[in-house]
Amino acid sequence: MSGVSLSEQEPNSWKEAYFATKIELAQALQRVRELELTLEAERQASKLKIESLEEKITILQEEVLLMLQRLFGKKSEAHLGEDLAADGTASNANSDSDPTIAVSAHARRKKVKSSGRNIDTSFLPRYKVYHDLDVGEQVCRHCHNILEKMGQDTSEQIEILPKILCVVEHIRYKYTCRTCCSIVTSPKPPAPLPKALAGGSLLADVIVNKYQYHLPLYRQSKIFASFNADIPDNTLGNWVMESGSELMPLLLPPMWQATLSTNYLQVDETPVKVQKPNKKGYLWTYFAPYVGKGLVMFEFNLTRSGSVAEQRLANFKGLLQTDGYPGYTNLRKRYDITGLGCLTHARRKFSEIFKTTKNSAGITAEFINGVRPLYALEELMRESKFSFHTRKRLRQKQAWPILKVLLPWLKQQLKKVPPKSKLAEAIVYTLNQWRYIIAYLRHGMAEIDTNWVENEIRPIALGKKNWLFMNNEDSGAVNAFWYSLVASAMMNGLNPRVYIHYLLMNLHNMRRQYVDPMTLLPHTIDPLKLRLFEAEQIAFAKQILDSS
Repeated sequence: MSGVSLSEQEPNSWKEAYFATKIELAQALQRVRELELTLEAERQASKLKIESLEEKITILQEEVLLMLQRLFGKKSEAHLGEDLAADGTASNANSDSDPTIAVSAHARRKKVKSSGRNIDTSFLPRYKVYHDLDVGEQVCRHCHNILEKMGQDTSEQIEILPKILCVVEHIRYKYTCRTCCSIVTSPKPPAPLPKALAGGSLLADVIVNKYQYHLPLYRQSKIFASFNADIPDNTLGNWVMESGSELMPLLLPPMWQATLSTNYLQVDETPVKVQKPNKKGYLWTYFAPYVGKGLVMFEFNLTRSGSVAEQRLANFKGLLQTDGYPGYTNLRKRYDITGLGCLTHARRKFSEIFKTTKNSAGITAEFINGVRPLYALEELMRESKFSFHTRKRLRQKQAWPILKVLLPWLKQQLKKVPPKSKLAEAIVYTLNQWRYIIAYLRHGMAEIDTNWVENEIRPIALGKKNWLFMNNEDSGAVNAFWYSLVASAMMNGLNPRVYIHYLLMNLHNMRRQYVDPMTLLPHTIDPLKLRLFEAEQIAFAKQILDSS
């Protein structure tokens, strides 16, 4: 047996150990590298997650601040001018020979307080109250001679008489012929609602209090009770519904015909609560600013689907101005309709963000300052009563250079803000609506926004806080009719109380076609007839007061 010496075995063992150790180190290094890659991947994932969470936190903070602003902050955008720098001016990009108007940043005029002496009392009924000395005081205190009347001093005070509910008994005399026994009874004016106890003046009072002053019927019932007249609110509701149901078939078709005959409309919608069924309904608003001094029509529907406006405007042709609600998309695509947008809706989104951040050097402030000269130009042209042609020319000369620069600026800012933030949402909305927003530049009769039609909806928003809901679809239609009549009457300078009373007293003549309803619309009725009717009612009231 031959043996191997230790000296021969050591080199081989040392080499094997060396290479084994080297392999182990390489494997350990590989594991370290893999661990580093894993940790780096986890770090990147954590970084992305943190950024995502920070973005969500920012968005949620924006939503909370916006919600607090809407609940407790100022609702008007008028105060923004106090917070923003007032150096935003519209530069004149063209220096040709055409006349221009220098438009600076908009500043509101301070309202001047009016005193009671400026109140016009010429239309109020007058009652003279004479104040004389007692017989014993008509003796001179110095020489005891009888005083002689030498003149009089007159002063005025406005007083209010308590509401007087009276019962008017219509006594009709009967005559007979003794020869042939025929009987003739003297006529009386037909009542608006033949089977109702309410007369025209009471009906008009209830309707105006509800639709002009937003006084719910249950409150009116309590007011009547304070004057010893127990009239339940459901009775008042029946009178309002019956009066509307009688007038609607006569006045509604010609009112729609007149409203849709124009070539410029502003359209909007506002939600209302409906009791039966228990869901949200909508009052669609169609405003024709150039029919008379303005006509506004409200249409009730249980849905906000764009098909409501599409069906109503099937025969309309011309300029249609709306906000960015997608329900108007199909109407905007029609070849015979030119869609216009609303710059105020875009500005409002930036304004809400600014109210929460108060960053006068941020994107929102820069946008608001940028569009202020546009509104200043519109106000100046409105106050100066410029023609449509002049309005179009000045807009293209002074407004277009501002808007032309604003568009690429918005696209640039969009790249700088988080994609899901409220600011990105405002910019995207403005960009999507841009072609419709700037369309007003080409049409002098159009407005820069839909503020006109929103102003007509605003009283309804106030009224909703009082009457809370509509009963059903039928009552919604009648409510829409009364709102249309009252708002249109006010636009055309009519007294809604006198106007509605006059309409109710002419129901019979319209039914018998003695009077064309088209001549009784708010913009077509003869104001002289209303003044004579009002004078008759005042004389009748004075007669009752004198006899009581």
